[in-house]
Amino acid sequence: MPVCTHCAYPADYVYTTYKTKSNIRLGVCLRCDQFLDPLIEHPGLVILLDLILLKPRVFLHLLFNMGSPPFDADKGIAIPALDQQRRREYQIRKDMMKLILISAIAETALRVLPHMISSSGVTPAHICAIAGTVFLEGIAQHIVTITLALQALKHRRWYPCDPPEAEKDDAKSDGRQKHFLPTLIPLTILYTSIIPLSLQLLLMIWVTPSQSHLTTTSLFSTLPFIVPQQLLELERALIEAWAHTDKIWIGTRLLGGMSAGFGLRVLLPTKPWETTVIILAGWMSAAFIGQMAERLLVK
Repeated sequence: MPVCTHCAYPADYVYTTYKTKSNIRLGVCLRCDQFLDPLIEHPGLVILLDLILLKPRVFLHLLFNMGSPPFDADKGIAIPALDQQRRREYQIRKDMMKLILISAIAETALRVLPHMISSSGVTPAHICAIAGTVFLEGIAQHIVTITLALQALKHRRWYPCDPPEAEKDDAKSDGRQKHFLPTLIPLTILYTSIIPLSLQLLLMIWVTPSQSHLTTTSLFSTLPFIVPQQLLELERALIEAWAHTDKIWIGTRLLGGMSAGFGLRVLLPTKPWETTVIILAGWMSAAFIGQMAERLLVK
């Protein structure tokens, strides 16, 4: 069930095919008078670059338009809406399985690599335990995220919506609401997590952290007045904690959180603070389940 990638207006078909598969004509949006989805003709590299740049059109393309059947002008037979919905649900399930597998492998590799690099080594049982922890963390994160997002949509009366309102086709119609499925929420988070995970994996492999201890000048000591000793000790503790912090992990996690929040903002009509709460709650639940799973499985 496609939508316009510029204004999210619902459409029946993104493009029309003729006698040959290479001969296609892109559909034009009835609201904004632009091509419904130019990404249909673009290679996968352009879609990947748009995903890295967090362009809104790529989320609408991936979540609503990818895999949608075209209108066959040669046969002149329209595909029933029920068949289109079944194809879309199948496409969503297939994409989710691929992304879950990729993200689980990447996250497991990030946790296994430090043990492989160090002298402690890693056993197959340890790898399986880490993979199980990653799996449980993902389940907890997506359950909490979906639950909070659906509660926010229910509060706004955006989903579920009344059938007459959902089937309304006027200038104010929103294709995101008309064709919304709860499974699109974890799918969006999975799409936005691939790039940060890949970046973190590459940085972990090729970037060697400096082992030298850098002396940092105290900010409080440069002030023209006397600072209480408690503040100086707190500052030294913070500097020491920051020196031993995995800055690559923090940077990529912040990038992943901002990417997930932006993707959900494209999909959902939530406010920024609501989206932030949803993402943070998912992270906190995943961290809590991860700690419990590590005690039971890893150790």
